[in-house]
Amino acid sequence: MIRRLVSPAKALRTLRKTPTILEHVLHDVTQEQAASLRDGPDGWSILYIVCHLRDLEDGFMARVRTLLDEQPDAVLAGIDIHALAQQNDYAAADLRAALATFIARRQQFIAVLEALSDEQWLLAGVHPEQGPATVLDVAVNSGLHDIDHIEQIIRCA
Repeated sequence: MIRRLVSPAKALRTLRKTPTILEHVLHDVTQEQAASLRDGPDGWSILYIVCHLRDLEDGFMARVRTLLDEQPDAVLAGIDIHALAQQNDYAAADLRAALATFIARRQQFIAVLEALSDEQWLLAGVHPEQGPATVLDVAVNSGLHDIDHIEQIIRCA
């Protein structure tokens, strides 16, 4: 078993919390509020944030699959968040559907991570902007990404 300050068990525990937190925070948010409330004059709407989380979940999964399937030092794919927002028409999305899709994707992501061996958690590649990255790094980064955007949602109110 890997024994580190940041461990697979801690990463998984964090990743499991986000769906529950989002469901709680968004429980009374209407579709209209989700589309209109922003974290500042030029900020993202709640709906945009939830769609972003939904779509980035695929990006995190793709990065882990790359590390599991590729040779050492595989380069992880970049993610064009602006292209995703346009392509997936965030402004016209349904809040509840986007949240449900995020939760389903998160459950899939967790299932993949739970099945990994200690050695697989440490498989490494290169993040396009941040340098060397292991599967554990991708999982931890996903949890930190969640926290950033949950805080952003809270500022929308």
